[in-house]
Amino acid sequence: MKILIADDDRTIHISFTKFLTEQGHEILHSYDAAETLEQAVAERPDLILLDITMPSGDGRNICQHLKSSPETAAIKIIMLTARESQHDRTLSLELGADEYITKPCSIPFLDRTIAKLLRKHGADKLT
Repeated sequence: MKILIADDDRTIHISFTKFLTEQGHEILHSYDAAETLEQAVAERPDLILLDITMPSGDGRNICQHLKSSPETAAIKIIMLTARESQHDRTLSLELGADEYITKPCSIPFLDRTIAKLLRKHGADKLT
């Protein structure tokens, strides 16, 4: 599965890349909103781990944009953010996010969430 990690915190990239690569996933990286949109359109990842607070844009706006475009609507999006409010969670899901995880997040929890998302959408593995 091709996964785009979209977060301005390089620690997040380092924390998850090794594990996800060992699980056989191809990992892409973006560090701001504009780069995230460009990579989502150009690379068509299967899944995006998307932060809300990013330089040059809001992850919720990115999510809404991607989910409203026929070219990118099928990309699964997990919001991965430090924002813990019910309002942020509800709004993100209403805008199309498939899951919402608050940081810090353990690698096993992220792994279970990805597996649950795949099961929910009727696939053992996205291609």
